[in-house]
Amino acid sequence: MASTAEARASSTSVSSPAAAPPQQPSQGIQSSADSKFFAIRTTGGQERVVANLLQTRANAKKLLIRSIIVLDSFKGYIIVEAPDSNVAYEALAGIRHVRGQIRGDLPFKDIEGYLVKKPVVSELSTDDTVEVIAGPFKSMKAKITRVDYEKQEATVVLLDSPYQIPVTVDANYLKRLSH
Repeated sequence: MASTAEARASSTSVSSPAAAPPQQPSQGIQSSADSKFFAIRTTGGQERVVANLLQTRANAKKLLIRSIIVLDSFKGYIIVEAPDSNVAYEALAGIRHVRGQIRGDLPFKDIEGYLVKKPVVSELSTDDTVEVIAGPFKSMKAKITRVDYEKQEATVVLLDSPYQIPVTVDANYLKRLSH
């Protein structure tokens, strides 16, 4: 349970054929290459409950569930990493709030975008219209005049205020509305 897909996403290694012969994994531990991801449908808002119950069951029965992913942006679903579908479905049998499974497995590239979080500042550029989502200017619309990628700050002009005053705001406080 301690392994996460995030660690795997950031530590991908490539070995050349001229290198030493690959070592065989021990019999108790299987390599991550034979891992598959399965989408499990749950009752909306109960994703964390299902994940906790699944983790408890997998630990108790010593099942080969490698990770359980609960994404805020993927409402009503959890993602389970296991060697095959039988292991995942065996662990889920009889757990409350499980509504079903999506047939087949998910390719890693489909969920990789959810695992690696890009800094908000990388999505911002000059002349973007944004909404301030935190701080003293919360819920005000603004236009970006300058972006400091190093400090992760943006200078904006508030559109909702009567005065055109440039204000420097943390980029994490901004949500892009349009180009």
